[in-house]
Amino acid sequence: MMNRALICNILPPDYLVKLKASQAAFNFCERLIDGGCFDDVRSITPFSYKLPKDISYKEIIFYINNGRGYLGKIIRYFVLNVKLAWDVRRCDRIWFYNLSISSLLAYVILRFLFLKRIYVIMADYTPASSRTSLQGIIGWLLERCEGMISLSGRSCFKNVKKLKVKAGIIDNEMLIRNKKVSDIDRVTFLFSGTLASVTGYDMALKVFAQIPQAQLYISGNGSFPEQYRKYENIHFMGNMQYEDYLKLLDKSTICLNLRNPYLLENNNNFPSKILDYFSKGKIVLSTMQYPEIDGANYIYIPFEEQALIRSIKEILVIDNSELLKYSDNILFIRQNFSVESWKQTIQAVDSE
Repeated sequence: MMNRALICNILPPDYLVKLKASQAAFNFCERLIDGGCFDDVRSITPFSYKLPKDISYKEIIFYINNGRGYLGKIIRYFVLNVKLAWDVRRCDRIWFYNLSISSLLAYVILRFLFLKRIYVIMADYTPASSRTSLQGIIGWLLERCEGMISLSGRSCFKNVKKLKVKAGIIDNEMLIRNKKVSDIDRVTFLFSGTLASVTGYDMALKVFAQIPQAQLYISGNGSFPEQYRKYENIHFMGNMQYEDYLKLLDKSTICLNLRNPYLLENNNNFPSKILDYFSKGKIVLSTMQYPEIDGANYIYIPFEEQALIRSIKEILVIDNSELLKYSDNILFIRQNFSVESWKQTIQAVDSE
């Protein structure tokens, strides 16, 4: 019987907010794990995380870098990566969720020393400016994997042997019935995720500061600039526990994806939160057009400040029945991004 392993960098949910770890990466991996896509799951934690050595979650085996001082962490890094590679060497198919520094040596050992077939789920990658930089070396290694599932159809990894594109995975428990006009009490906007310029956070703040009648709620990892605290229509919720975030999402009408399409890193990823928005029947306003979700209904606005201001003002006065045209994506995501569809795609990539 074929044994399939997943190597990732996720933490138990209790540590996500405390250490500002990625909720999106956790959700993605957990859905694959709960769906039975892998027989063996290992998580090796980054240098910067301070964790007890005995953390546990489900059936995941954790490799914790708790070395003392910089030198201690370097030594521990080598020990953990060698141990990880040795522990999974007998698995028939070995998958990595992204390729980070924390698991880089294990990848090299498995691919070039043990000559294993390595596969990658590519969620995020920022192209390197130099092939000799660390990021350039990671890119070179990724090009030598046996197969890849990329969340982005615009990825720079076009020459991988077996390449499939699948934008994300949904949680069936999040799927709701189709919305009715009566479900919309008042129109509110949500910006969530990483609060940085690459995700359009600065654009969101500039735009909503000029539309006092539009209520914007912000949740995620990042700070709230002092100059925007005076705007009563901009509500900063900070980095929330996932259950509290879902309550905020339930109350929101329109969810924002304001990524800059001209940044290279935004062409090598897909914001998985969009599928969560669709799952909840939310209306998505995006400054990028995604071929990965061709067939879905969402509002596209160019990444331009005045265009966004005009569109948001129009949305505030549009009839709710018109808005609802953009909220019905349940059938589309169920057909394309279910656990079962992921199982089929994984098998298609790592089959002989």
